[in-house]
Amino acid sequence: MLLRVVTYMDIGVVGGGAIGLMISSYLANKHTVTIYVRRHEQKKSINTFGLYRDGVRCKKNIKAYLIHEMKREEVYLVCVKQPQIKHVLPAIHAMVNNEPVLFLQNGMGHLEQVGNAKYPILVGIVEHGAIKLNDYSVKHIGRGTIKVAPYNKDADMLSYLVEKLDEKSFPVRMFKEWESLLKEKLIINAVINPLTALFHVRNGYILKVPHIKKLAYLLCMEAASVLKLDPDKSWESVKNVASNTSENISSMLNDIKNDQKTEIEAITGYIMRNSNKEIPNTAFIYHSIKALEDCYRYIEKK
Repeated sequence: MLLRVVTYMDIGVVGGGAIGLMISSYLANKHTVTIYVRRHEQKKSINTFGLYRDGVRCKKNIKAYLIHEMKREEVYLVCVKQPQIKHVLPAIHAMVNNEPVLFLQNGMGHLEQVGNAKYPILVGIVEHGAIKLNDYSVKHIGRGTIKVAPYNKDADMLSYLVEKLDEKSFPVRMFKEWESLLKEKLIINAVINPLTALFHVRNGYILKVPHIKKLAYLLCMEAASVLKLDPDKSWESVKNVASNTSENISSMLNDIKNDQKTEIEAITGYIMRNSNKEIPNTAFIYHSIKALEDCYRYIEKK
């Protein structure tokens, strides 16, 4: 039996948020990693201090460049949130020829923007939890797996890529079919993220507070109907994730707290755009989160 020799790769991680920093810190153990960020301050911080995870500096030097300074890499991992996708795509389109690009976003709205690209597109989900402490430091708060699938190319190329990225301390797994993979994560995000953001609670309160739990169930049933998923299995998945991440603060709640645009359009908005019937609970949650985003425009900051 012949074994494939796993070699080092030049990897470009697009996005210097919590997930981008966390992924970079692990991949740098075996590969040469460059982080592409949008602010001069973060570029300077990473290049000056290095990258820290859980208080420990990465042994290998990780370089940072601005997104418009993007150079040729062997693979690109796009880790920006949904609202920033449109801002990084021009740089990716301009640089990428036939290198694979892996998109790691919550929701499915980004597929509407990248579907016609000519380069190999991979999509995936991140089960890890991470908190960005500053421009060059991240805290890893929940271990999981990165699951990826080919979006517009065959699985042979992806299999080789996953073999290179995967390691014991940071598993990356391949799946053949992208749609079911993203839908399973989408339905979890569509329930937990907006409810925690609306009520300003940690993930576990989805199950602890009876009225929030009831809303969660109704959202899950509506989303499962639109996405054509098994409602009972979907509800079990939501409950498992809420329980296993009970102390976590969702990314959407964190965005609301920090007066940042959320990913509601790519999560709940995607479900609404793909529904051919009334989904009242989903519509209420969607408009509630949009209202929270809008409120910051009118509330005078003290």
